[in-house]
Amino acid sequence: MAEPKSYRWLSAGALVALALAAFVAVVALRHASDDHSRATNVKVRADQAMQRIEAEVDRLENEAAAP
Repeated sequence: MAEPKSYRWLSAGALVALALAAFVAVVALRHASDDHSRATNVKVRADQAMQRIEAEVDRLENEAAAP
């Protein structure tokens, strides 16, 4: 009589695939988080640059208005 087939390797393969999928998801989330923080930092730096430019314009306008 033939012995029944063992499907234990399928379970092991499924666990490996699940672990790999979880790893890929974690890496994707970390990259998305890094991209978001970089974009936020760019916005903050742009806002600071605009404030410096506006302060310089105000200073020049006050200088020009003085006799």
